Amino acid sequence: MAQINIEILTPFAAKYMQGSTLTPAERAEVLRIAQGFACKDSAAAANVSPETIRARRKRIYRKVDVAGSGVLIASMLKMSLDMLASGERLASSTTELRPQSAGAAAP
Repeated sequence: MAQINIEILTPFAAKYMQGSTLTPAERAEVLRIAQGFACKDSAAAANVSPETIRARRKRIYRKVDVAGSGVLIASMLKMSLDMLASGERLASSTTELRPQSAGAAAP
């Protein structure tokens, strides 16, 4: 599956999740979903079990009121295309959403 460059995705994901009640772990998972990570791969990247990722994804879908990952990605892409079409610019360095490697301390 093709993956979206994290440097391009992060500012749009931040804007999409603005005002949501997602936890930092859920926000990082949204980025991995948009990058095409399967539950197993996302679990390895986050150093948690695949069941934890499945539960986290269900909470994300419920919180942002979408049916699943396809709808989540589609709505994020639609929002980003609408922003680009209207000429809206985003800062390119958003660090609060970057997925952290295993063992890294939270900022």
